[in-house]
Amino acid sequence: MKRLAIVLLIALPPLVGWGIEPPAATETTDSQTQLEPTDAKTMSVWMEKKLKHSQAILRGLAMGDFEDVKYNAGRLKLLNRVEGFVRRRNPDYRLHLNTFSRVSAEIERQAEKQNIEGATLAFNQLTVSCVECHKSLRSDGERKTE
Repeated sequence: MKRLAIVLLIALPPLVGWGIEPPAATETTDSQTQLEPTDAKTMSVWMEKKLKHSQAILRGLAMGDFEDVKYNAGRLKLLNRVEGFVRRRNPDYRLHLNTFSRVSAEIERQAEKQNIEGATLAFNQLTVSCVECHKSLRSDGERKTE
């Protein structure tokens, strides 16, 4: 466990880019910022990084750059592992994390084989898993506010 904590402390900052990139510009008032839960801010950090890597996969697929596809799928897989460690208490979320991990690995495998159709299909499955996960998170959020 101590070893994992050390690895996380070393690997996490460069992986998620803490302190490197400015936060995305948003138009919020001070009252909106105060009401936003810390967990939502944390989630936006994960989302920004996942979006960056998934967009790079799409670009790599469009350009036929299998090395870029493989690299970014690996980054997604690593981000997913770290995020899974942080958010492992929610069983529904763990299910989505497992799907995301499996599909990211498949993109990586297909890129290694330079199979554009297989990588594209796996990327489509990744997109579906993202949509389903966020749909689930939104419905969980709605239930908590009722």
